[in-house]
Amino acid sequence: MNTKRTSTHPNTDPRYWNERYQDDFFAYGQEPNAYLKSHWHHAPKGRALCLADGEGRNGVFLAQMGFEVTCLDFSLEAQKKALALAQSKGVRIHYEIQDLNQYDLQPSSWDLIASIFFQPAVNTRQRLYSQLQQALKPGGVFVLECKCEENSDANNRYPGVAQLSKEIEPLKVIHALEAQHHLNEGVYHQGEQRTTQICAVRS
Repeated sequence: MNTKRTSTHPNTDPRYWNERYQDDFFAYGQEPNAYLKSHWHHAPKGRALCLADGEGRNGVFLAQMGFEVTCLDFSLEAQKKALALAQSKGVRIHYEIQDLNQYDLQPSSWDLIASIFFQPAVNTRQRLYSQLQQALKPGGVFVLECKCEENSDANNRYPGVAQLSKEIEPLKVIHALEAQHHLNEGVYHQGEQRTTQICAVRS
């Protein structure tokens, strides 16, 4: 039986995620995030970057769609499972162990950047998202889904559409929605959750 694992560490700590990912089952399932699955096609085929991709479900999906994929996360347990998932699906991903609190996005490198339930500290989020315009190639696309709280502001770790749209400027937002969604992603994403969804392009 797949049961949730609890931890005494904060969820910004690699130990928290290593504990979560050490089970045999996939904590968030093996299928890609539904929003990414419905919006990846806005990006030109090429190189894709998945921020905090955990067990690799989104990166593996993008590799299946023909992208050259790099996944970033700071969990060694997640990396093992992501590489195994890629092998089982007959694709390759490049998976780097990185602390995104210290990471800078490579300029002019990516056709697609995915940020799926990546919920960093505010300063990390704002620093990375301010780099998106330079990191994406012309025509490149940013796809995001994250938890959000109503009436959130710049200092909230779970921001809404209005705040995130400002933080990713000057990317052009082509779709945005802040609403309750029913999640069905593995053991840990089940049931109703308010989320922010954004798809934006570098013109």
